Amino acid sequence: MFPFIFTLLILLDQTSKYFFEHFLMSSKIHIIGDFLILSFVRNTGIAFSFPIEGIILKVLTIALIIGISVYYFRYEQYKNLPITKWAYVFIFSGAISNGLERVFVGSVTDFIGVKYFAIFNFADIFISVGTFLLFLIYFKHERKQNWDFSKTK
Repeated sequence: MFPFIFTLLILLDQTSKYFFEHFLMSSKIHIIGDFLILSFVRNTGIAFSFPIEGIILKVLTIALIIGISVYYFRYEQYKNLPITKWAYVFIFSGAISNGLERVFVGSVTDFIGVKYFAIFNFADIFISVGTFLLFLIYFKHERKQNWDFSKTK
């Protein structure tokens, strides 16, 4: 089930980027006034357009994906919480999808704009959802187990 969802999320992100790049490149679509717009942008930086470019960006992207993978397979994979697997499916699919573009194209296609915040894509949403799920896990399960002093003798 998880490999199917992983693949589906990557295809959704890549298809949406292709669509916006090839069919809506020169237009802006206002969804909610100026607050929420769809507009094609090439992001040559890393998260939130932080200005890292060139080979450093590509190496950093690959290192981050490898680091997340190593952490997951070493520490998280064996926990029996399905929500943990869902969180990492979202994080991996977003990271891989954006990573492919960064490494092979040199930039990432962004198209969802929120006024006073950022412009982003579905892969960014997937990473954010996965990270949010990990925070929930941490505060609901991990933190509770690590800080429950009532069980001490």
